Amino acid sequence: MKTISEIVYAMKKSSLFTVFAFCITFMLACNPFPKDDTHPDVPLLEDLLKDKSKFKRIVDMENLNEIIILKNDRILLKPDNSNLPFKIISLKNELILEEKYDWNLPFYIDKQGDLYFNREKYYYPDYKKHENFKTIVFQDSLNQKSEEVKNLNDSLGLKALKDYEIELLKPFDLAPCEYAIVNTERCDVFEVRNNALIVRQNERFKIDFLKPKNDIPKFDDDVLIAWHNGKLPNPVYLAYYQINNIKFKCDNMSYPKTILIGGRMHIYTYGLGIYQIL
Repeated sequence: MKTISEIVYAMKKSSLFTVFAFCITFMLACNPFPKDDTHPDVPLLEDLLKDKSKFKRIVDMENLNEIIILKNDRILLKPDNSNLPFKIISLKNELILEEKYDWNLPFYIDKQGDLYFNREKYYYPDYKKHENFKTIVFQDSLNQKSEEVKNLNDSLGLKALKDYEIELLKPFDLAPCEYAIVNTERCDVFEVRNNALIVRQNERFKIDFLKPKNDIPKFDDDVLIAWHNGKLPNPVYLAYYQINNIKFKCDNMSYPKTILIGGRMHIYTYGLGIYQIL
């Protein structure tokens, strides 16, 4: 029978020992064992926001995918369902525009605040004036042409499609984009050019003006408090933030931000919405 020292010696010579040693080192370095909340007296953000003496709710995230602050402190409410309309409201919750749009077509707001959707242009600031606007999604046009030439043999079909793409792009000073997978930044186009909205990328939603959101400073290090089971275990951390003399904590994936709207500071999180700090 082998002694323990002989077994250890054999393990050292094997890759198993290397893997075992790496795992132990990784666990010690990462310290993956949950700890207690470092600041149990500090409120969770969702509880803190219920204090109406400190915060005023502007809009929550019900049925919304995104909240975007536009020019003149207008608020764009992007729905999470294509059957719902988007809205643009004022800070006082006055409805400025409410429309459904085709999610397969581009939705675009330029730097001047003009709005483009459903092949129309809506003029800033009140969007009451609108008119038809030429909209070209190159991939859609190429897909349609591909259907038209599919009965041709491969070489003729490819040539016809290539020639069509060249002619389609020429009025916009563009050329076919080779190796698009590795050159997406150079190939992507989403802008108004030659009095047309042109799109050469998969994303169909773009806004050129965004009011900046600012990070909130932390007053202590994040703490691992749990693991969530799934296909892969996911760590759950608490993060500790402070705005002036207000402290709060939340999941470290919440990424709370501050944003200035109407000259007043607001707090924004993807999960909770926008609240004015009173």
